[in-house]
Amino acid sequence: MLKVLDLFSGIGGFSLGLERTGGFETVAFCEIEEFPRKVLAKHWPEVPCFEDVRTLKGSDIGTVDVSCGGYPCQPFSTAGKRRGKEDDRHLWPEFSRLVDELRPAWVIGENVAGHISMGLDDVLSDLEGQGYACRTFVIPACAVGAPHRRDRVWTVAHADCTFTQGGSMSS
Repeated sequence: MLKVLDLFSGIGGFSLGLERTGGFETVAFCEIEEFPRKVLAKHWPEVPCFEDVRTLKGSDIGTVDVSCGGYPCQPFSTAGKRRGKEDDRHLWPEFSRLVDELRPAWVIGENVAGHISMGLDDVLSDLEGQGYACRTFVIPACAVGAPHRRDRVWTVAHADCTFTQGGSMSS
């Protein structure tokens, strides 16, 4: 079983999908909103749920194989002001920090199509700088049966080298 840290968890969509494959076990959630935390507690009563990604430390979690999450889209969305790094909801740096601290083998991120023209290069650069090989995919909601297009950007990254204790890399 691969151990999963589910960030920006909402009501647990990532974990639900991953766990239904039979190969994943969620070991921690992080969700700031109260109502989704209640839903997570109902469906995963034994799994800890941290409230704020900005105060979460890798040492709070332990070893994970996968870090996943749909980090806030408001900084990049064409429906908003597109303030990018200037938006206080720009939380990709916190996701990246936790990836750097935890060194999971896999990273899965999801965001809006507007991220392609704003911020996605930073995400890929951060992950590649930490030793991950990355691929991005645009998958519309209609590809999974929804009645509308609604493109989503998925980033999947895999550690393409091994990490030694202390975070240094070797091939």
